[in-house]
Parts: sequence; structure tokens; C-alpha cells
Amino acid sequence: MKELTLNAYAKVNLTLDVRGRRPDGYHDVETVLHTLELHDTVVLREAEGSIRVVCDHRRVPSDEQNLVFRTAQLLREVYGVQGGVEIELRKRIPPASGLGGGSSDAAVTLLGLAQLWKLRLDHAQLVELASQLGSDVPFFLVGGAALATGRGERLRFLPTLPTTWVVVACPEVEVSTGWAYGQLDLAAVARRPDTERVVEALRREDVVEVAKALCNVFEPLVSHHYPQVAALKERMLAAGALGAAMTGTGPAVYGLFPGEGDARRAAESLAAAGGAQIFLTRTFAELGR
Repeated sequence: MKELTLNAYAKVNLTLDVRGRRPDGYHDVETVLHTLELHDTVVLREAEGSIRVVCDHRRVPSDEQNLVFRTAQLLREVYGVQGGVEIELRKRIPPASGLGGGSSDAAVTLLGLAQLWKLRLDHAQLVELASQLGSDVPFFLVGGAALATGRGERLRFLPTLPTTWVVVACPEVEVSTGWAYGQLDLAAVARRPDTERVVEALRREDVVEVAKALCNVFEPLVSHHYPQVAALKERMLAAGALGAAMTGTGPAVYGLFPGEGDARRAAESLAAAGGAQIFLTRTFAELGR
């Protein structure tokens, strides 16, 4: 039996702006994404004739609601694959946190199954399939850093940050992406990201400037409804972060730190206070696929 084991890396949004609603019902976004070392593990095993998903996290479905299930289903339908697969997800990225775990799992499943089933797909074919699965999925085929526009599928890859220590705090609340987009009043957004400032800072490898410019238009909305998010950001900054922000539509908050010792002390302090899952990680540049 053939088996592949792959890492599916988390991401943070260094910036996240929503420019307006599109005719197709999606929103036009402008966001700078960066991968982290924090990752799930995806194990693909050849099986007879069916798709089976198993996961060690109780909140992750194992049927068509799961994006990796739909990834395998899509490949079987498009390319007439007869073989089956068992997909084991070992979750470390909290689900529905804004860290992109589901999209990343789908991307590595797509790459892995193309290899396992010998489909010989080029990058353009992989990107087309990934776009059908979700707006963030194409980014995770490559990772690193990128400016994403359109509904998130148009990518301009950027220089990555020098290795930077990151603390991630995920409070014990759930934020629906649909709810967040539905509640966001674009006319009332007080501060929008300076995306070009962040892009230029990445080109200069200027971590301090990137940290100063972190901005997410969803953060005030989510913080208003979930004060834990604002409190975690305040505690992150008080613990020495160069800058902190919410990622995606939340609720996870992350901080960029000047060194490992600072980050480790902040992670310990945040963990001791309780009320959130705390992860100590680093920015990650090369996915090595």
C-alpha cells in the first residue's frame, strides 16, 4: 500500500482589506499572506474504491463537508480515477481560526493525490483545480508570502520575511466567515491597510516596518462582538510584540517578536493567563514541494 505524509502549513494575513462585493457574490479582497511553521499533517493512503477521511479533532467533519474529501472527489470526477484513498488529518491548526488550516490541508491533498494517482498535472492545472476548492487554496500550493487579490485567487508572490518568531493565540470562540462578511460595513471602515507599505517592507526584509503596518479590516468588527480578541491583542503587545493583529476573519490573533526569547516568554505569559490556545512558531518561507 502506497502512503504519503505531507505537512500543511498555517498562514497569517499581514494585511486584509475588502474592496467591495462582486457580481458573483464573492468579495474583492486585497491581502498579504505569509506561511508559518505551525502545521497539520496529512497522510494519504491508497485504498479500494472509496474516499475515507479520519481526523483526530472532534470539530472536523469526515464527509463532503470536509474540504479534503471534496478535493479527492473533484480529482476522481475530473480525471476518472477509479482508486480510493484514506486521508488521515492530524490537526494542530485550530479549525475556523483564520489560520487557513482547511485550505492548506486541501492544497497538500491535491498535490499528494496528483502524485499518488500519477496524474502528471502541471502548475496551471493544479491552480485551476485549487481555485474551484476555495479562494485561499491556490496560495497554499506554493506558500511563502504573496499579495492576493480578486477573491483571493490572483497571486503575486513576494519576498518572505527573514525568520521571525510568531506567537499565535486562538480564543475559545467561533467566528463564521459568512457572518463576518455579512456584518462588515465597508463605508464604516475607519482604517484600511497600507498594502504597498507592507509589500515594500517585505522587499527590504524590514520586520519592524511590517509589524507596524499590520492591519485587518475585520478586526474592529470581530473585537466588538468578541472582546477576547481585543484583549489578546493588547496582551500580545504588552508582552513585547513588535506588532499584532487578527488573522483572516478571526478569531486567532498573532504577534511578531524581535527574537525567540521574547516570543517564548510572551507565549508562556499568555498561556498562564488562560482562555486561549497558544502556539509558538516562526515564519516559514519554503514549502519544499
